[in-house]
Amino acid sequence: MPGLNSTWTKFLLKKSFFCIGLTLVGSQINAAESHTESLQGPTFLDHTYIKPMKQEWVDKRVTYDEKNQEADLVLSLGQQTYPALHKLVEEIAERRGINVKIEQGSCGKTAKKIKRKEINIGAYCCPPMKGDRLPGLEFHTVGIAAIGFVTHTSNPLKNISSVEAQNIFRGEYVAWSEVPAAQEIDFTAGAIQPVVRLHCKKRPGHWRHLLKNEDLMSPRLFEVGVIPDMIQQVASEKLAIGIETIYMLEVHKKYGEVNVLTVDGNHPNQEQFVLNGEYPIYRTLNLTTWQGEGENYALANDFVQEMIQYIESNGEKYGIISPSKLKKSGWKFHNDELISEPDGMPVIHEHEHI
Repeated sequence: MPGLNSTWTKFLLKKSFFCIGLTLVGSQINAAESHTESLQGPTFLDHTYIKPMKQEWVDKRVTYDEKNQEADLVLSLGQQTYPALHKLVEEIAERRGINVKIEQGSCGKTAKKIKRKEINIGAYCCPPMKGDRLPGLEFHTVGIAAIGFVTHTSNPLKNISSVEAQNIFRGEYVAWSEVPAAQEIDFTAGAIQPVVRLHCKKRPGHWRHLLKNEDLMSPRLFEVGVIPDMIQQVASEKLAIGIETIYMLEVHKKYGEVNVLTVDGNHPNQEQFVLNGEYPIYRTLNLTTWQGEGENYALANDFVQEMIQYIESNGEKYGIISPSKLKKSGWKFHNDELISEPDGMPVIHEHEHI
């Protein structure tokens, strides 16, 4: 039997310590990845789920409210879709010689109108939550739009990492001087002022790509209700940082000028980075129609298909990546609805330390 100091014993001991070391390192990596994943909300929810409703509701047909009684079709478009699509809808209606009413609102307002069966088409700026998936309701994805991180024009910072962005909005960095990217350019300004519109808190995607719920947001968060307020706050506060799609910054540019950061070196306008998963945060734009027989059902579906085809040809103008480009890059659809990113596609880069 070899003694304790034999070459063979030393080899076995070294091998054991090496294996233990690998196990510990692996555990640390897995813990870090689990921690990273736990910060992010879901990207999409189960598209096969249907919310149970009473048969009386299921049998009910769409009935317009009093102000829309004379309409052939009623649409509810949101803050993202109204500026991009309302003129197109008006043109289609004029061409077809029909009376179409367009209401402006939000995902919440749209959801209420859909549940009351008061509209033919509704718009969401994010994938549906479980409560949105009502019997007979179909979702059609118009496309996705990258959300930019924006700062005051006096802020010299041009790029942050996706993990730095996450840390900024969850309050891990209190001052700009604590952000590694700011340290590289010797930017030592005061306390960071994150600005966010915490819409659609139960729906997946949008700001929840960054942090899964409002409880994870910085205690110094400045919350706003509408897009113009976010732009105005960032444009007027030198230490602020906010998030919004690039098209919305253009639509509401009268409220102020802001800088758009690159993230991990990638600009939100460079769609290939978004398609490849190299950009961390985006909106998913959906329109809804009702299944069934009758002129209004067919008419609503025709309108939606024309809107999707319009984005196929003009999406870049609005910062929207069209369904055909998503499909070509491996994003998964069920009928017209986007239901999943490509397999293995990261949002926040897990190899970076948080």
